[in-house]
Amino acid sequence: MSISFNAGRPAGDIVANWWEGLQQDNGGRAQLRRCKSPEEVMLEPAFHRLPNRMRGLLESEVSLPAEESYRRLAAVAGLLSHVKTRNDKPLAARMAESQGSRPRFSSLRFRRLMKEPFDDLYPSMIRVIRQLDKTASLSDLANSVFYWGDKVRKEWALAYFPNVVE
Repeated sequence: MSISFNAGRPAGDIVANWWEGLQQDNGGRAQLRRCKSPEEVMLEPAFHRLPNRMRGLLESEVSLPAEESYRRLAAVAGLLSHVKTRNDKPLAARMAESQGSRPRFSSLRFRRLMKEPFDDLYPSMIRVIRQLDKTASLSDLANSVFYWGDKVRKEWALAYFPNVVE
């Protein structure tokens, strides 16, 4: 089984509510933004409000070992701290959007991101969020980072390449 961070689903609503609360907690948000890895995020009190709310879902619906699911949730939380504005469009499609005569992300840069293993993904995704003007779909970001792997890479490629004009 797996959890879905989509709106209207329990995990998606919990993440959205946590993110909205974080927008009011300037200190907690700043501490999370300073973190350079999911392991550092796990040391911040603002993060722990999220897994505390999701404990039942993480234990019953995630097939990953508990330590790995918490680490992936920490990556999600840390990255969400960089998001200032919500957007419903998938991240990969936004990366393909034209910025002048070129896409926001060149296909070379996009391909490099697709090769990132989860352990190296965190700093790259911070740069992605910044380049997207700190605007992202909370559910797409959470689902993509939590389940980062071949399936997500394929979904991103299908959202990026048909929309990119180079």
